[in-house]
Amino acid sequence: MARSPVTALSALSRPTLGVFRGIGAVAEHVTRKQLDALLADDIIDRVLPDTYRMTVVPPSEAQSLVAALLWAGNEAAADGRSAGSQYAFEGVRAAKPEIVVPQHVRRRHPDVDVRFAADMRRLMVRTHRGVRVTGPEATLVRLAYLLDTEAFEVACEDARRRRLTTVAALQRYVDRYGRRGQRGLGTLRAVLRELDPVHPSASTLEVKTRRLLTARGLTDFVREYPLAWNGRTYRFDFAFVAPRTIVETNGRRWHDDPSDYEHDHEKWSVPGRHGFKLVLATWDKVTKDPDGFVAELHATCAR
Repeated sequence: MARSPVTALSALSRPTLGVFRGIGAVAEHVTRKQLDALLADDIIDRVLPDTYRMTVVPPSEAQSLVAALLWAGNEAAADGRSAGSQYAFEGVRAAKPEIVVPQHVRRRHPDVDVRFAADMRRLMVRTHRGVRVTGPEATLVRLAYLLDTEAFEVACEDARRRRLTTVAALQRYVDRYGRRGQRGLGTLRAVLRELDPVHPSASTLEVKTRRLLTARGLTDFVREYPLAWNGRTYRFDFAFVAPRTIVETNGRRWHDDPSDYEHDHEKWSVPGRHGFKLVLATWDKVTKDPDGFVAELHATCAR
C-alpha cells in the first residue's frame, strides 16, 4: 500500500528537524501538486526556495539553520554565529542562519547570510551534532569579527573550558591559515595575548572581572593561584601576590546544595590562613559599581 504524502514527508523530514526539500519529496513519490495542496492546508510551509517545513514541528533557530543548509546544498556549512550556536558557545545566537559555501555555489536569499569561501579547506569543516559546521578555530576567527570584544572573549573562553580548542590550537590555526587583512584576525590575536594560556575563565563574570582589572591597569595578578590547606589545594581566580590580596569571583545568588555553601566558606577561609586578604567580585559589584569595586581592591591591597 502506498504511503500518504504526509506520512512520506514525516519520514523524510524526521532526521532534519521537520525540514525537507521539494526535490527530495518528489523522490519519495510526493508530487508537486500534492505539495501545493499541503501548502494550502497549512500542513507544510515554504521557508526557502523548494525548501519546506512540517508545520507540526515548532520553528526554531536550529530548524532555520538546517533549512538553509538543505537549500544551499551538500557543500554548505554553518558559519559565524550559527556555527557558534551549534557548538553552544556561551552567549552566541544567530538571528538568522549564517552559512558558508564555496564560491562556485551561487546561492543568495534575504533570509540567509551567505558567505562565499575561496578555499573551504581553511574552514576545517566537520559534522557536529549532525550538522556540517566550520571548525572551532575557524568559527572563533569569524566570531572575532562579528561580536564585540567582550562577547567574543566569553565565547572563546567557553570553547576552551569545554576543550573544543586551546590557545595553542588557535595560534596554530592563525599561523597556518591567517591572511593579511583578514577580518577578525587582529581581534583574535589581541585577545589571545591577554588570556591565560593554561587556565580559561570559568564564567562570564570571571571574563568581566579580568577585563575590568586590566582596563584599570591592575595587571600584575596570577590566575588560578594555588593555596593548600588540610591536605587539599584550592585555586583562586586572581592573586596579587606582593600585596597578599586575592580576588575571587562569586556569581551565585543562592545555594541549592548545602555542601556548595560549606565548600565556598571553607575555600574563602583559606587565603587568611596564608596571610592573604580576600575581595569577592560579585556580579553587581563588577557590572553596576566597577568604580566601587576597584576602590575596594585598592584599599585592600594597601592595608
